[in-house]
Amino acid sequence: MQTDLCKALITLLLFSTLNSVKATNSIPLPVIPATQFLITDYGASTSSIDNATSINAAISAANTAGGGTVILPKGTFLSGPITMKSNVNLFLAEGDTLKILPYGSGNGILPGTYPNNGTLDQYNPFIYGKSLSNIEVSGSGTIEGQGSPWWTAFTTNANMKRPSLIRLVASNTVLVTGITLQNSPGVHVTIGQSSTMGSNATISYITVKAPNTSPNTDAIDTWYCKGVNIHHCNLSEGDDNVAMDSYSQNVSISDCTFGYGHGVSVGSYAIGVNNVTVDSCTFTNTTNGIRLKSARDRGGNGVNAVYNMSYSNITMTNVTWPFYITSYYQTSSPSQTDPAQAVTGTTPSWKNIYFKNITVTNSTYAGFIWGLPEMYVNNVVFDNVKISATSRGMQTCFVDTLIFKNCSSITIPSSKGNAIYLPLDTLNVRGINGITGKSTSCVAAGIEDIKTGSLHCFPNPATNHVTINTDNAISKVRLYTLTGIKIKEDDAHKSTQFLMDISTFSAGYYILSIELDSGISTSFKLMKVNS
Repeated sequence: MQTDLCKALITLLLFSTLNSVKATNSIPLPVIPATQFLITDYGASTSSIDNATSINAAISAANTAGGGTVILPKGTFLSGPITMKSNVNLFLAEGDTLKILPYGSGNGILPGTYPNNGTLDQYNPFIYGKSLSNIEVSGSGTIEGQGSPWWTAFTTNANMKRPSLIRLVASNTVLVTGITLQNSPGVHVTIGQSSTMGSNATISYITVKAPNTSPNTDAIDTWYCKGVNIHHCNLSEGDDNVAMDSYSQNVSISDCTFGYGHGVSVGSYAIGVNNVTVDSCTFTNTTNGIRLKSARDRGGNGVNAVYNMSYSNITMTNVTWPFYITSYYQTSSPSQTDPAQAVTGTTPSWKNIYFKNITVTNSTYAGFIWGLPEMYVNNVVFDNVKISATSRGMQTCFVDTLIFKNCSSITIPSSKGNAIYLPLDTLNVRGINGITGKSTSCVAAGIEDIKTGSLHCFPNPATNHVTINTDNAISKVRLYTLTGIKIKEDDAHKSTQFLMDISTFSAGYYILSIELDSGISTSFKLMKVNS
């Protein structure tokens, strides 16, 4: 009777949780059969020193039945590694704590400690899945990583491979929602990190907590995934709050709160990261706000460049580096006299980076944008961005086209030097007085980043491509001259994201018209700039 009541209460909570997520997410979400599998029915117990066998048995049973929800009820359950399977939701009920087995001297042999993977100091992830589809980890419970002994061991052995709490590799239609993750031995949530692409991952309404001194405890990492939606998360830990590594594509990060950590990052492996939107987020006490980081052996150029990055409607308070772009990752003091090297397939390339409606208060430094002599950072726009720094202005080098528009400004104490350092290796800078930091473009240009309701179009200004995102199916996308002459029409085939190529058109103003499958049309002014 108690088990039946528990299942009924969890069903109500599960229905409420998933419906609140589905109402805000345009990326396809998993559809899990209603059948429930309670882990205590498979031998799990709060008194057991390791419930991995029972939890994995429940997951296997759910998968064999065609899918279902594996329920962890209220209580604390210790466990070793857990393997996810397709069509399964691992659901942590309110009051549940799923606790990873503790570190055990590196050999994984001591009873009740986390097993290694057969090699000393090498450990597999805690909750793991590969090449799966239609999977969830959800609820309102907590995953506790017991990370402190792992962090201590790592400080003396940097070659140790510590487990992440959740790692889902090359998988499609993934949802992680509602839960709290804390004190991971390593990264808290990893989507990808393989050479095979996954797709359609949503991470929403989660809380990640770890001390700001905990080493490499990133909250969320993405790799090799096309279509990632991260929203309404509260993330504070010891490394990147979000890190988008190679082939993270079509990523939306919105309505998130970032505490301690290294900010929202791209890299350091930065190949083929593109079409990223960060909107309506707050940063407080982060080391960095927005960081793009790579090195000569970790990047990509041409089709593998990092491009079309849009950051808007953001507030930052007490952030050390609000804007940090570097092609010299792990180099303490890059030099302006560094000689150019041959461009290779791993040369990092950053272009079309758009910052809009951002307020920075009490940052230590105004920013840092430093490309390579052989590959300049290209097309960086600050649109209505107000930066107030206490110690130093913005440093720039090897940058081509740096635009401050719509009253964007940098304020620093007069005793701290120039607001922006513009060496000869920073080209085509417009819209700001580099000494005072005052705007020289404090007249609105009439160009708006296109965002209305569920429709978002970026970047604007655009160089070679413009991307349209919407919750509704797009029928046609048309481009007109200001005089109303249609010069391009594309069939969007009822997709919710469409990339229009405008590379062949000259710089200037155009009208972009989006026709939805519902018959509704919306038009906007678009600026095309030279690449």
